[in-house]
Amino acid sequence: MAKHLPAQTPPVRVIHYVDPATRTGADLRNVPPAVLALALADAMGRQHRQRLDRREQYAAWQRRQDEIRRHDRKVRRVLIVAVPTTLGLLAAGGWLLAEMTVAAISTGAVLGAAGVLVVLAALVGTVGRRCITVVQHWHE
Repeated sequence: MAKHLPAQTPPVRVIHYVDPATRTGADLRNVPPAVLALALADAMGRQHRQRLDRREQYAAWQRRQDEIRRHDRKVRRVLIVAVPTTLGLLAAGGWLLAEMTVAAISTGAVLGAAGVLVVLAALVGTVGRRCITVVQHWHE
């Protein structure tokens, strides 16, 4: 099989020879020392400003990282307290519901407790869910 498709042309290799007679202004021997000193001072000033900008950006980045770490610590503290507390309350509620069901001999109390369990299960099932809408396009 050929390297190039028939519709393509092979790449052209361009060779460029620099003619020393056509160089304009690139010779530093023709530039006055005052202009060279001004250009050098300008370049050094630009480098200094860039260095300062980079330092400021890095300091801002570090401050932002510190804020993120501080926020993460606060969230972890809340979660460390909230999760066991929530689990304990759920366990206590379940135990209380079981005790009420066992203690209540009447059918109405058992049905009421079952209804409460169904409502709690429905509430727990809906917490934290998000609706995801998917739009699809078909051609038949």
